[in-house]
Amino acid sequence: MKGLLKSCFFGIKGNLRVMGAAAVLLGGICLIMGDPSAVGIFPFLPAPVLGAASVACLRRESASRWSRYKITLPVRRKDIVKSQYISHGICALAGMACAGIFLCLALIIHGNIYFYYGFRDVLTLILGGGILAVFMGAIAYPLYYWWGEEKTEIIIALSILGAVAVILALSMLINFLTGGGGVTDTQYYISLAVILLIALAAYAGSCFLSAQIYEKTEW
Repeated sequence: MKGLLKSCFFGIKGNLRVMGAAAVLLGGICLIMGDPSAVGIFPFLPAPVLGAASVACLRRESASRWSRYKITLPVRRKDIVKSQYISHGICALAGMACAGIFLCLALIIHGNIYFYYGFRDVLTLILGGGILAVFMGAIAYPLYYWWGEEKTEIIIALSILGAVAVILALSMLINFLTGGGGVTDTQYYISLAVILLIALAAYAGSCFLSAQIYEKTEW
């Protein structure tokens, strides 16, 4: 498993350098400007962008024929799938960490002028991108193992649209169940936890489904 994980991260290493430089530049500009809209939007970006890079690296594996070579190794196909899901999860966590660092710097530089509800706003910005990345992975990988690498770009686009749609639907459902009015901090945290648990459950189910599809794939 360790070797498979190293392979996954090696595949996205080149993209990470470019995205890291872009994130530092864009984040720095947002911090200097201190625009509330920019500070509210930027933290959502790192996790899904890294998640998209994790999915995109599968195309590179196919081009180099590494994906075909992996199945000749003494490893189970479900372990190959698990390694991809684990690396995607690590990318999501790394993106959330980047969002947290950005928000800490925003608070240090400009003070607490952005977050009306305090800690729960910060938590939402950090978890929001991570949850989006998790739903992206849950949608993208079964489609990849079903459709193949030729449609990677379409799969990434569908996973982004699907993840956003799912989050909006869950938010609307929770808003309906809570009466659509203001909620207490406790109710808000419970709602956020429910969405997170649903995302993790969908991710685990997606991993199982991808493994089943991959087991039946003929090369």
